[in-house]
Amino acid sequence: MSKILKKIREMRLPRFSLYKPSTSVIILLLTAASIFILGGGVYDIMEKPLAILPSPSNPIFYYPGMTDQFLNESLIFILFLIMGISGGFLAFRSARHAYRPREAKLFLFIGVTLLLVAFLGCEIMLIWKGV
Repeated sequence: MSKILKKIREMRLPRFSLYKPSTSVIILLLTAASIFILGGGVYDIMEKPLAILPSPSNPIFYYPGMTDQFLNESLIFILFLIMGISGGFLAFRSARHAYRPREAKLFLFIGVTLLLVAFLGCEIMLIWKGV
């Protein structure tokens, strides 16, 4: 019996970690999933909203209440989220160019601009919704 136990202890099991994705891929997937959820992607899949409220004279691109949304609102909000996260990342990356001040200022300017555009766009969308 001891020979069997000894053989079992010496036996090497195959490792299941043959492919370990890089940290960048994991972070990118988590960021994409959070943008999808925060942007209303689950609502879009479950409810299948209209893209534009059809009207003969003036099409409305946003739903006037807080209970529902159009597909356009969701896609525009996802775009603003992507812009905001990209702006934060660029502003963060500007610190890596400390010895090249021109590049650091450029990255910081572009990052802050993207953050401001995303913030103002989200606020304008909320004001249109009537919050």
